[in-house]
This record gives sequence, structure tokens and C-alpha cells, in this order.
Amino acid sequence: MREYITIIIAHHEGKPPKTIRIRKSYLKAFGIFASAFVVFSIFSHLTNLKFFSEMQEIKAEKHKLAQEIETVASEKQEIEKERHLLNSKLKSLEGKLLLVEDYLSKRGVIKGSLPVGGGSTNKASYDLSYLQFLEERADYLHTSIRGIPLGYPVYGKITSHIGWRKNPFGRGYEFHSGIDITAPQGSKVLATADGVVVLAGWYGDYGKTVIIRHPSGYLTLYGHLSQVDVKEGQRVKAGDVVGRVGSTGRSTGPHLHYEVIKDNKPIDPSKFLAWE
Repeated sequence: MREYITIIIAHHEGKPPKTIRIRKSYLKAFGIFASAFVVFSIFSHLTNLKFFSEMQEIKAEKHKLAQEIETVASEKQEIEKERHLLNSKLKSLEGKLLLVEDYLSKRGVIKGSLPVGGGSTNKASYDLSYLQFLEERADYLHTSIRGIPLGYPVYGKITSHIGWRKNPFGRGYEFHSGIDITAPQGSKVLATADGVVVLAGWYGDYGKTVIIRHPSGYLTLYGHLSQVDVKEGQRVKAGDVVGRVGSTGRSTGPHLHYEVIKDNKPIDPSKFLAWE
């Protein structure tokens, strides 16, 4: 078996051919080397492509992450602004609640102002427990107000006030324990506060009458009704219809006799019709 390969290179212009002898083992080694080089080159190229693709993805993720960080920072600033605004509003709310409490205390609606406990207007940041405190304070004020007889039980002209007056049925004077409000026969009579009906029916000279006991300790009386629309023991809310205007009992015509009573003594209802 021959170990060499002879390569003859022919020249033009009459020059003698040139002969090159190469060992087969060299050619084989060269072929292996060339094949390995080609394979390595292809692998390197593919690796570079993958690396370049991964670098592009990393750059894209980095850019996306930078944008998200910027967005989060912007949102954090907005949240901080809203937090400061919320604290400011809560301070204002607490101040207004204190003013309402002071006003209601002076009007006798509640006994003294509520304690500030749980926080104060000097508090820099408000937590959920303090928000709950403000909510409970507002609920207390709302409940207290609903238990006080406020407003007109029926709209009309006041024809007689509390106090001594000339007897409309004869000579002399008599003490009138409430106010008379004229209104058309059958007009709705409304409860002026939340409470429980303690009387619903005929009540001497008052005729058909409704008396309501309120959680504030007040009693309200609605007399001379033509119709009673509630029952004794029934719970009513401010604004509920308790009866209709009439002229039953000792009456000179259709009107509502309205009384506000505290500690078994009549109080001038005019002071409760509208806040001064």
C-alpha cells in the first residue's frame, strides 16, 4: 500500500511539470483538522448568536425593569401625597367633630364632649385604630342627635305657645303645656326623634294621643289626633308617621298639640323646632 500521494503540477509554455509527494497520513491529519476547525467555527458562531440573543434579552429586561422602578417610584410619590392629604383631612374631620360636640353639649343634646382618646390633632400619622375611633365618635353623635326631638312634627302655623294663656273655652286663664300647630285635617304627624311608643290611644282632654319615650330621656306628646298609626311598645324612628292631625278631645279645631317633656316637666318645644 502506497504511503504517498503524488501530485503533478503541469506548467504552460513548455516548462517541465512539477511533482509533489505528500504523505497520506498528512492529508488525513489535515482533513481531520479542517473538519474540526469547521465544526468549531460553526459551534462558535452558533454560540455567539445565542450569546448575542441572550444579551439583547437581558438589555430588554433591564430596560423594562428600569421603567418599572421609575413607575413604582412615581406611584410611591403619589401615595405619599395622598397620605399627607388624608392626614390633613382627618385632622380637619376631628376638628369639626370637636366643634359639633361642643355645640351639642352647649345645646344640652349631649352631656359634655367626648374624650379625645386614641389620638389627637398633633398626631403625625393616623392608623386604622384611630380611624375606628373617629367612626365611633361620629356614630355616637349621630345616635345622640336622633334621640333628641328636633324639627317640626307637622308643618303649619304655631297659634299657641307654652305658658299661661286665656282659656279658649271660657273665662280665666290656664297653663298651656305645649304648642299648637294648625294644619289641615288628616295631615301626617311625624316622630321628631327615635324612641319607643309608651302611649297610643285616648288620653283625656288630649283626645287621641301618641307619647314617645326617647333614649335621651325626653318624652314627646302628639295630641288631638284624628288617627293613631302606631302601637304601644313599637319602636319608631325620627320621621316615621305616628298619626294624623285632627280635633279630638278638648279642641277648637284641627291642629296638633305638641309637647316636649323632660324629668316630668314640660319644656318649650319652640327651642327644638330649629337650631339657633
